This record gives sequence, structure tokens and C-alpha cells, in this order.
Amino acid sequence: MKVNFIPRGRLGNAIYRFLACSIFCILYNYEYTINQNQTADLSDAIFYNNMNNINKIDKEIVSKSYNMVGYYIHDNIYKIYKKEILNFINNNQEHYVLTDGINAGDRRYQKFKMLEIANTPKDFTKKYKNVLHIRLEDKMIIGISIDVKYIILLLDKIKDNLKDEGICIVYKCITTQKEKEYIDTIKDFLNNNDIIFHIENNDVLTDYYVMKEAEVLICSVSTLSWAAAYFSEKIHKCYMPDYQIRGNGMTCKYPINNTILYDIKD
Repeated sequence: MKVNFIPRGRLGNAIYRFLACSIFCILYNYEYTINQNQTADLSDAIFYNNMNNINKIDKEIVSKSYNMVGYYIHDNIYKIYKKEILNFINNNQEHYVLTDGINAGDRRYQKFKMLEIANTPKDFTKKYKNVLHIRLEDKMIIGISIDVKYIILLLDKIKDNLKDEGICIVYKCITTQKEKEYIDTIKDFLNNNDIIFHIENNDVLTDYYVMKEAEVLICSVSTLSWAAAYFSEKIHKCYMPDYQIRGNGMTCKYPINNTILYDIKD
């Protein structure tokens, strides 16, 4: 039987879809494929229900090959099988994922080896103790980015811990005035509190490594920052936005055990 990865979304979404595929390979001895169309689509609901009844497997479900078309955002499941997933990745070094574009849906497909997602290159040098990830872009356009005041409130709570080594802010290059004003608000707070800061906006994999190699990571509403924390061997404290998650038991709040939720609403 095969689980067939379907490109949908950018790197964070692709990682989640791979994790769902890997579970089927690990537990049911499926073969991982990409863009080899199968006869059945595996919905997120069926995946979730199957994983939550692992001792009562529906034989009909695991007797088919599937196109993995959902997002499968269920970190409670992937945390349980983290050791097995890492072994699976390291034992299958040829496995890769595809995004559906550099910007969502633009069809400029990007290919990433999962071995490179799980393991930071030994010569990687952009390392900071404290990292803040900011996700704007399309989320700001449609009005669902985190209000900057909540980022400031969190930074104000932990500012004493940032005095010695400062903080790195990671975000995609600014393209609008609203994005500039958002980032400038954070910079002004840090300057006013004598906190040194660094800016990183590189290719997506480099920014992912910057987050992954932190000791303290402040995540945005972003599957990519979640994945950086999940695969990290360095992060000992992770701050995640306490946002509302809807549909099919989706969970994307606790990439590591020492995760602290921060408010993003009054």
C-alpha cells in the first residue's frame, strides 16, 4: 500500500503532511510516494479518527492506497511518535516534500529533503539564543495576523531575560507599509528598553534553521515555526500563540513539552 504526498501549501504545511504520511509508513508499512495518483483520498477526519483509535484499527481503512490531500495538523499525534518519525526520516534519506509555491499557490514548486528539515547543517552559523518569528504577508492582508500589541505585551513580560544576549527577529522581507509599521513597532520597543536585536530574512530554509537553533523561540501563528520547535534539539522553551483551532481535532500549540501559550486576544 502507498501514501501519496500531494503538494498543497508552503513548507510548514508540507511538513505536517509528511508527518501524516510517515505515521502510515511506520505503523502500517505503507510506501511513501509523491505525485503518484492513487484511487482514494484520505480526509483529515478519517486520519484523525484512525489515529485516536490506534488499538481498534479499521481494516478497511488500512487496505487502500491513499492520496494525502489534507493538512493533518495534529501535533498531539506526532509528539507521541517523534522518536519513530526521526528514525524514519534518517533511514529514508531520499524522502522529500514539495510546496505549491514560494508564495502560496504560485506554482513555483520548491523541493525540500526531510533529512534537511530534521537535521541542521553542521556548518550553520546564524545562531541566536532568543528568536522571535513574525508571520505577516497574506495573514496581514486578510486581517488574521497577530495584533502587534500582543507581541509587545509578551516581550515586556520577558524583557529582563533578553537584556544580556538580545533577540533575533525572523520574518519574510517587507513588501507593504503596514508590514513596515508592524516591525518598526517591535524595533521601537526593543530600542526603548535597551535590548539588542538582530534581523534575519533569508530563504525559507535558512530562516527555519535560525528558529530551530534557538534556545528560546517565540512562535507566530505558523506551521513553520511549530516545525522548527518540534524538530529542534536546542530549544528548551517555546512560546506559542493561544489561538482558536477549528475542525477535525486540529492541534498546533504544543511542539515541545515546555511550551507556554501567550494571549493574542483581549
